[in-house]
Formats: sequence, structure tokens, C-alpha cells
Amino acid sequence: MSDELSDQIDRLIQKRPIYKNALSIYRDLMSFLREIEPEIQYVMKDEVVHDIKVKEGFPLFSREDLPLDLKAASSLFKRLLEHLTSKKRKDKEALEKTLDRVRTDSNWVKSVITAFLTNDETTIVKMAEKVDLEPMVLKFLTHMALRPSLNTLKESVIEKIQKDSWNYGYCPLCGSSPDMAYLGEEGKRFLHCELCGYEWYYPRLKCPFCENDEPKKLGYFESEEEEGFRVDFCKKCNRYIKTLDMRVIEAPAPLELENLITLHLDMLAHDQGFKNPQS
Repeated sequence: MSDELSDQIDRLIQKRPIYKNALSIYRDLMSFLREIEPEIQYVMKDEVVHDIKVKEGFPLFSREDLPLDLKAASSLFKRLLEHLTSKKRKDKEALEKTLDRVRTDSNWVKSVITAFLTNDETTIVKMAEKVDLEPMVLKFLTHMALRPSLNTLKESVIEKIQKDSWNYGYCPLCGSSPDMAYLGEEGKRFLHCELCGYEWYYPRLKCPFCENDEPKKLGYFESEEEEGFRVDFCKKCNRYIKTLDMRVIEAPAPLELENLITLHLDMLAHDQGFKNPQS
């Protein structure tokens, strides 16, 4: 983990002490991600076909076909579990049970990863229940285990993504939905992929989930706790997306971190009847 990220986490803990535990866990787990050097094998088979698919709205990959290093991800998943089971946690027994399952069933982690990448929520819940683990924790660990592969893949194909011609509310790299957005220096909105972390431009007055662009059915409310944080919502599909205004936020953290420590905005959105972006 870089010194810059560590410093950002320290600042966030001072700023929002309520998230100290979550941020400390995130910092610990991030240190293990640097130990992994995934092998990503990707070859563009047909440039012409690729260009046609992009024009028709197809992402570079679908989630289930991402060329990821599953062996490296499985190894990291186990390493993260070993670390967490060494700590005093309320779910320590569940984590130990999960680790035992990983050690005795070599295909278990791959099954979790497959369910995660295909958005098979039913399977994720069932697998989590069998080890008494919260599904959210299982998905978080799976995502963390995949991050080195996702980052390597993103770096290797970023030149293949046609940024200027992509006008969709899903990621041009993996087809996933955005989990957050931010307003840049010129007020333009950029979406952040919930899976691979890629960021792309998207019109401010348009819902990324249902493409609604009727001003009367779009709106937002701001955080009362901190300037620059808001929730954009759509009354047509009842979904929302948390948005950071980078023009007024001092030293913003990576959006993965900001998403982790803005759960109060999710609660406010849910209280007002809006659904989770990935639902």
C-alpha cells in the first residue's frame, strides 16, 4: 500500500472516527494486495469486431468472461481470511469456519468468485449461510481478492477503451454498474465502476441506470454533515448514486474508500425510498 493511501486513511479516521474500524481493516487488507502479481493473458482477436461491438454498446468484456487470474485471487482470498481470523472480531467463528471450508475444498473459492462475477446473489447468500458469514462480508473479501487481477487487466487494456464514444451508464471495460460518481473541475460528471474501478464521463442530467433524462424526475439532496457530498436520484427507476463534488472537497480519497465511509448517505437514500444502485 502506498504512503499516500495510508496518509489518506489517517486523515479520514480523524475526520470520521465512526469509520475507524472499517478503515483500519481496509488498510490491513490492502497491504496484502501488493504481494500478488497476477498473470493476465489478454489478446485482442479482432479489432474490427471490437470497434463494431463498442459502437453497438457492448463493453470490452462481460463480467463472467473477464480474463482474470483466479489462482492468484483464490490464494489472496485465503490469505485475507487467515489475517482476519487472527483478529478479535464478532464474526471470528464464521471467518474460521470459512477458512476451514477453503482449506478442505479447493473449488469453493472459485465457486464464490463465479457467483460474484455473474451477480448470482442467491448462490452468494447460500454459500455465506453455510459458513455463518454475512453475505456482504463474503462479497467484500471476494472483491478484494480480485482487485490485483482487475487492476492489472485495467492497465493492460485501457488504451483499447474508446472513451469519447462511450455514452452508456455501465462500465465500458466490464459492463458493471457504477457505485459512485464525482463532479470534476469543470462540473462534468464521471461514473466509477463498482467492480473494476474504471471511470468514465456521463451526462449530469441523465440517470445511468434507466437513462431517464426528464428534469422533473431527477433530483438530488446534499449531506448535512459535510459539504461536497450528495445523492443524485431518479424518480423513474427509484435508484440513486452517491456523488462527490471534487470542486469543494479538500483532499478527496479514492472513490473505493469514499464509498466505504459514506454509508450514512446510503441510509438516507433508503429512508427516502430509493434503491441500491446495484439492485
